[in-house]
Amino acid sequence: MDEIDIDARVTGERTVIDVTGTRDVAVVVRSAGGERIYLPPESFDEPVSGSPYTSPYQGGSGIDGEESPYGGGTGSTRGVVETAEGFRISHPEAATEFDVYRGDEE
Repeated sequence: MDEIDIDARVTGERTVIDVTGTRDVAVVVRSAGGERIYLPPESFDEPVSGSPYTSPYQGGSGIDGEESPYGGGTGSTRGVVETAEGFRISHPEAATEFDVYRGDEE
């Protein structure tokens, strides 16, 4: 089984979760406003690249989950953007709990 890394940053206004090493996970975030399930965009058929670099002209997020002026529309779904090694979730509230569900390996 390959190693994955989950990095979460929670502030009073938002939660940003970075998933690296795989795109085959679902994340359930619970907060005061309820529960939301985040899935990678459907276009994530390709394996995760080994490069830590992404083009600034592709959809993405800036520092601490802020929206990039170049991205967000292509290769993204509501609250989820592709990164070079996985994806980033931006939840609009402080999370009280989150769970990560990994797909079965064949």
